[in-house]
Amino acid sequence: MKRKALLCVLLALILLCSTRPAAALLSNERGIVIEGTSRLPVIDVVVPASVNILINPFEMPVSIGDGVYTDQIICSPAYIFSRSDIPLKVDVSITASVYPDSDMTLATAPTYGSGTSKRAFVYFEMQTSDWEYPELVQWDPAYNSAKHIAVADGVTKTKQNILTLRPITEGEYGLPPKNAYAWFRLAGDAARDPTSEWNNKDGIRVTVAFTFTPQSYVTN
Repeated sequence: MKRKALLCVLLALILLCSTRPAAALLSNERGIVIEGTSRLPVIDVVVPASVNILINPFEMPVSIGDGVYTDQIICSPAYIFSRSDIPLKVDVSITASVYPDSDMTLATAPTYGSGTSKRAFVYFEMQTSDWEYPELVQWDPAYNSAKHIAVADGVTKTKQNILTLRPITEGEYGLPPKNAYAWFRLAGDAARDPTSEWNNKDGIRVTVAFTFTPQSYVTN
């Protein structure tokens, strides 16, 4: 009887061992835990706090910095540059409003200085440059609807992907890369001799908003 019981126990152990994987019999497992985090770009763009604009319908000489200007729409020089670690796509939104006590209007097309209505045509232009000197910026000679943004009273206008801004730290020998500075200005014209004369109540306020989107270094 004891021999049968021992035989049954041995048979049960044999069946148990035969149903377990070989790896479990000779376990020598090693493991490693891999954790991943995303690599996000740093967006750091220097943007001026404010820019001055002057409506100069009579084309009087105006001194700004080292220069004298007689344009009908005069804007103080301004630029942005990037200290980010990746190129950025730049979108621009422009919102304008005429001073509440003014009877002037914003034209939708160049006035060429003519007309009896007190109108001014103002547009936004942006150009890249290798230099941080305003006299070296190559501005377009005239308004181009495909490239520029005409401002309108009480309306927000947006232009996407107006340019790509490269990091200023990307150049060789400690110098900024090409087109590292993105200059912008407001330009245009105004009616010289409207029926309602120009006065010190006339003026506009323009808000410029930039949006920056990181661009991959890898191109297809």
